[in-house]
Amino acid sequence: MKYTTIAAVALLIGGSYLSAKATLFSPTDSITVETYSDIFFKLESSSISIDEIITGASQFADSLCDESIYQEVIGESVNSCKQKFKQSQAQCADFTRKNSEAMYTDKVAITLVSEKFINCMSNS
Repeated sequence: MKYTTIAAVALLIGGSYLSAKATLFSPTDSITVETYSDIFFKLESSSISIDEIITGASQFADSLCDESIYQEVIGESVNSCKQKFKQSQAQCADFTRKNSEAMYTDKVAITLVSEKFINCMSNS
């Protein structure tokens, strides 16, 4: 019984380890960028499009809106922040696309484009 339990635990740990490592061997260019951190994970093996940067930066900006203490400190509310971002997102995305390269491979450049996009949404 003791050896069966040890074997079962070893299989669970081994299976978890292998499934976690499987993502390292899967093609990262098939990664869908949904969050800001996804941008940098995908960047490890492929270039990032301006649309992916906008998607990740939008998610990051939205997460800033959800931080009620931060919003209070800057004199906003969660609802007003989300409304402002919702109203300006399409306009800022168009502006960012027109004034940016189509593809990026440099972390610093991606960060700068992301900051410009978020600033556009914040100041609209």
